[in-house]
Amino acid sequence: MLISTYDVVVIGGGSGGLSAAVGLAKVGKKVLLIEKDKLGGECTNSGCIPSKALLHHAKNYYLATSIAGPSVASETYRQNAFTYVRNKISEILGDETPEHFKKLGIDVVIGEAYFDGKKVVRVGENTYQFKKAIIASGSKPRSLPIPGLSPLQTLTNQNLFTLNETPARTLVIGGGPIGMEMGQALSMLGSKVTIIENGQRFAKLEDEAIGPIITKAFTDLGITILTNASVAKVEAGTAEIEIKDQGGNTVDTKPVVFDKVLVAIGRVPNLPKGMEEAGIESTECGVTVNSTWLTSNKNIYALGDVAVKLKFTHVADDTARQVVMHIVSHGLLRPKTKSVPKVTYTNPEIGQVGISFMEAKEEYGEEKIMRLEVPFIANDRARTDEATNGLLVIIAKRLSGKILGAHLIAPNAGEIIGTITLAIENNISLYRLRLVIFAYPTYSLILKRAGDYFLAQQFSSLKVDLLNLLKSIGPKVSVALIWLWGLFALYSYQKTFGLTPSELSLKIFMAITSTPYAPILYILAYAIRPITFFPGTALTILSGVFFGFWGILYTIVGAALSSAVAYYVGYFFSQVANNAKKLIAGSSSYLNNHPFMAILTMRLTFFPFDLVAYGAGLLKIPFTPFLLATILGTLLGITTFAAIGASISIEEFAKNGVTIDAINLNYIFISLVIFILSHIVAEVVKRKKKLPGA
Repeated sequence: MLISTYDVVVIGGGSGGLSAAVGLAKVGKKVLLIEKDKLGGECTNSGCIPSKALLHHAKNYYLATSIAGPSVASETYRQNAFTYVRNKISEILGDETPEHFKKLGIDVVIGEAYFDGKKVVRVGENTYQFKKAIIASGSKPRSLPIPGLSPLQTLTNQNLFTLNETPARTLVIGGGPIGMEMGQALSMLGSKVTIIENGQRFAKLEDEAIGPIITKAFTDLGITILTNASVAKVEAGTAEIEIKDQGGNTVDTKPVVFDKVLVAIGRVPNLPKGMEEAGIESTECGVTVNSTWLTSNKNIYALGDVAVKLKFTHVADDTARQVVMHIVSHGLLRPKTKSVPKVTYTNPEIGQVGISFMEAKEEYGEEKIMRLEVPFIANDRARTDEATNGLLVIIAKRLSGKILGAHLIAPNAGEIIGTITLAIENNISLYRLRLVIFAYPTYSLILKRAGDYFLAQQFSSLKVDLLNLLKSIGPKVSVALIWLWGLFALYSYQKTFGLTPSELSLKIFMAITSTPYAPILYILAYAIRPITFFPGTALTILSGVFFGFWGILYTIVGAALSSAVAYYVGYFFSQVANNAKKLIAGSSSYLNNHPFMAILTMRLTFFPFDLVAYGAGLLKIPFTPFLLATILGTLLGITTFAAIGASISIEEFAKNGVTIDAINLNYIFISLVIFILSHIVAEVVKRKKKLPGA
């Protein structure tokens, strides 16, 4: 049994694994790369590379025969499609051999990895110890059991490219990117293609204006598209397709004759064996990771298809690069969330980045956003290429012109969407894009035209947009003016009577405590704190200064009222409310099913106090469990800060100002003990129930 030790073990030789292994080797780490099957992973062997090669070959054949008609040469070219694809795979795999990576200082083992402990992985009889590990084991096609369907008739992306000839009739199950791309490619190569989609509309992941354009492109090719459809059974090379209404009731059946069935209904993660032994948590969606891609085992990362919803090669590559920097910097450089461009390589191509119009409406409100449809009929390059059926949809913020999302169908959409991604990442507005000089005639000029569209529409709605802005910022401006007035009044009072800051603080204290209504005044001040945005921690400390340990009781009452105020008026502060909704959106299901425990967890784990309250109101969490959990969950924190305030001796402060003699160290010790206890409780809660950010 061979036992070796490595700085980093990378499981999976696909895009993410290779990028991570090469990056770590370049900075001097001792790296072991473990691949179960073939280096290059799904992308090179059965995903991106072969699918784009087949599309390229199919488009060339279709264009040539459309112009010149069929010929002996074109038929030979058509029959050579899958040979061409396999040649391209071999060509690219020539740069992804074990020998190549060995030259880079990376040890490569072919075999299945099995975790045998927290820092141990086994392949066959050999055991490898590691300081860090990266799981990048990818994904596989989601299976679909269909009564009567033979495995010999079934295609996925993993065996499609092993074909020697194009099927005469192909049934494609799934109208997502893989189904659309391969369905169109096979149709262009002469297959009679039927695509069934279980949703109400074809290309359901795209903007509603783009769906009809790509649908027409497909139907013009002779592709049959059936929506609200599913396969009931297969018998003698014929599939019985059930057509359903919106309620899920079968309203019709259609027979579809086929030679092959391509199943393209999504992907599932390849989870390594021994996850429990390594202490790695996972779900059916993949390995559970935090914002730095660390698993529940803090020595092991997971990235790529095995850990993320967006299963794209470019996402895996970018994540791997960020994880490398996180490891090398010992956690100082943290991964960041980025805008992810998505491209479907049909003809015409479909590109997408950022959020949809519906998502923008939900996040910002319809009155704050603008949706622009810019047709390619006005683009001169599209005219010369007879490709004027394209469309660019831009979602932007009114007034600022900040781009929130873009959806595009046109030739070279995948190239154009990169410029929009750059604009989103660097906050380049439509105003600035409009001023960029693009080469003429190019498809990219559509971006300049989008800026023109935005400017024209913005001028026409400028008055309404400015009024909406004033309504939105009015409460915040009012609060700011009240604060400025209060500060100015205090400053004027201090100057008029020649008071030092300590003397002014003492006078304020005496004014508050000299009235029998002091506790009520304090509780009311705490209750309206979410409106004035006064820091709750500062008020809690002041409660200890003013009232000693009685301040704990007053603050509990004030904090409960404060939470109630924030709960019911959060929608007035839309941006704060939206941030709150983002913060706890990942826990919305748990919040609705277990409101008391969810809010208690957030309070104990120090989620921002007001954001939780605003968010709970937005998500309509039941008020009673919300309030009870808030009271219980903030008890330790309130006691800690009230003890700090109680440690300050007002008499000594009045005589000599802030000195060591003015502070009772016993109270400080008590507050420190409570603070440590609260952190212990918080850690216990985090281990019991992991919420986002925990």
